[in-house]
Amino acid sequence: MKIVLTVQALTTILGGLLLAYFYAPQQAFSFVAGALTILSSFFLLGIGFGWIFQKKLIALSIGIIVFKYAILGIIIFTLVKLSWFNPLWFALGVASFILSAIVYALTEALKREGKDNVI
Repeated sequence: MKIVLTVQALTTILGGLLLAYFYAPQQAFSFVAGALTILSSFFLLGIGFGWIFQKKLIALSIGIIVFKYAILGIIIFTLVKLSWFNPLWFALGVASFILSAIVYALTEALKREGKDNVI
């Protein structure tokens, strides 16, 4: 999980800086808002599932699932009303998590490949 969060944080910073340099700051703000939304969502999800697996709380897992999407909906609804918000760049910021997922998948594949060669 640390790899995913690290890559997502780097993607957020690098993407925001590149967009601010090559495009308008409004687009960079929208991208960073989307990337930070997904970063904070997965960070809090990791903490929540850590508690669930430690204490085996089923009600907590259901509460996390229900409230996570309600809170995300409120955040997105609030962002849409802002004057600098650009939905396309926000969606690309959210989609930047795909890069983190690919890095995680490649890292896990390389770890398993290394373990298979040892045997």
